[in-house]
Amino acid sequence: MREATAQPLFTRRLLLVLAGMAFAEAARTMTMVQVPLFLRELGADIRQIGLFFTISLIFPLLLRIIGGWVSDSIGRLRAMLIGALSGLAAYAAYAIAPIWQLALAGPAFIALTSALIFPSYKAFIADETPPDQRGRAFGIAETVITTAWILGPPLGGWIAQNFGYRPMFTAAVGAYLIASLVFWGVMRADPGTVQVGGERPNLDSLRASLRQMLVLMVSGGLVTWLLITDGVRDVAFKLSFDLMPIYLAEIGGLSRQSIGLLDGIFGLALAAASFPAGWLIDRTSERTGVTLGLLAVVLSRLVFALAVSFTGFAGSWILLGIGGGLLDPAYSALVARGVPLRLRGITYGLLATSLGLISLPSPWIGSQIWALFGPKWPFLVTAAAGALAIIPAWGKLVAPREVESTSAAKDGDAET
Repeated sequence: MREATAQPLFTRRLLLVLAGMAFAEAARTMTMVQVPLFLRELGADIRQIGLFFTISLIFPLLLRIIGGWVSDSIGRLRAMLIGALSGLAAYAAYAIAPIWQLALAGPAFIALTSALIFPSYKAFIADETPPDQRGRAFGIAETVITTAWILGPPLGGWIAQNFGYRPMFTAAVGAYLIASLVFWGVMRADPGTVQVGGERPNLDSLRASLRQMLVLMVSGGLVTWLLITDGVRDVAFKLSFDLMPIYLAEIGGLSRQSIGLLDGIFGLALAAASFPAGWLIDRTSERTGVTLGLLAVVLSRLVFALAVSFTGFAGSWILLGIGGGLLDPAYSALVARGVPLRLRGITYGLLATSLGLISLPSPWIGSQIWALFGPKWPFLVTAAAGALAIIPAWGKLVAPREVESTSAAKDGDAET
C-alpha cells in the first residue's frame, strides 16, 4: 500500500507556471472566436474559410509528436518558453497579413506553440502533483488558466469592435510576451534540476519513444480507448466549431463584442465546472467525467442549432464550457495515471496528432454541408455524430494502476 504523501497539491513554481499559462491562454482566447470573422474581412468566402481551417489542422500533425518528445527531452519549462515565443510570432503574423492566404502563417506558428506548450503543461502538472489528488489538480489548474476564457474573449471583442482586428492581434502579442517572461523567470530561478529523460534529444531516443507509444496505441488498453472515444468526438465537433462565429454574425445578427461576450460566458462555465469535475473524477472514475462531458458538448451543439436569441446561444456556450470542464481533467488524469513519466509529453502530443489526423477534413466537410444544405445543418450533424462517441465512452474502462512515481524526477529545465 502506498504511503500517504506530504507533497503539497501546488508548489510555488507550479502556480507561477499556471500564471504564465493564463497569459498564453488570454492571447489565444482573445482572438480565436474572431479569426473566422477576420478572414471574412480579408475577403474569404465560406468555403475558403473551411479550407483555411482544414489547412490549419495540417501544421499540428507535423509538430505535436515532436513537441511532446522535446518536452520529455529538454524539460517542460524550456519547451514552454520556446512555445510562447512562437505564439508571439503567430499573432504578429496575423496582425500584418494583407490577405487571407498569408494569414496561414498564424496557424503555422500557433501549431508550434501548441505542440510545445500544451503537452509540457499537462506533463508538468502530472510530474508535480500527488497521484491520489491528480484529478483535482488538473481541475484546479484548468480553473486558474480558464480565467483567460472569462476575460480574454470579451476584451478581444471590445478591441475588435472599437479599434479593429489588427490592434486585437497586437494585444495578443503582448500577452504572449508576458507569458514568455514568466516561463523564463521560473526556469532561471531553479537552475539545478535535470531534464526528464536524462539525455539530450536525438533520433535514437525519438525512435525508441515512438516504438513504445505504438505498442500502447495498438494494445487495446488505455491509449487505444482514448483514441477511439476522443477520435469520434473530435471528428464530430470540428465539423462546425470554426463556423460558429460566422453563424452568430450572419444568421444570429450578433456584433463582434457580443460574440466575444459569449466566449467569455463559455470561459466562466468552464472555470466553474473544472474543479467540481476534478473532485467528481477522484471520487468516481475518469469514465464518469468523459461520459458526462461528451453528453454536455453534444447538447450544446443541439441547443446552438435551435437557438434564436442571445440567451439561447449563451445556453449553448454554457453547456460547451461544462463539457470541457468535465472532459479535460478526465483525459489528462487517465494519461498521467497510465503512462510512464518519461513518455507523458510525447503521449499527449501523439494523442493530439492522431486525433488531428482523423479529423483533418472535418472543417472543410462542415463548410460544404453549410453551402449545400443550409447553415443549421453542420451543427445538427455534429450533435448526431458526437452522440456516437458516448457509446465507447460508456463502455467498461478499468483505470490503470499508477505506473511510475511522479516524485522520482524533476522538471528538466537546467542550463546545460
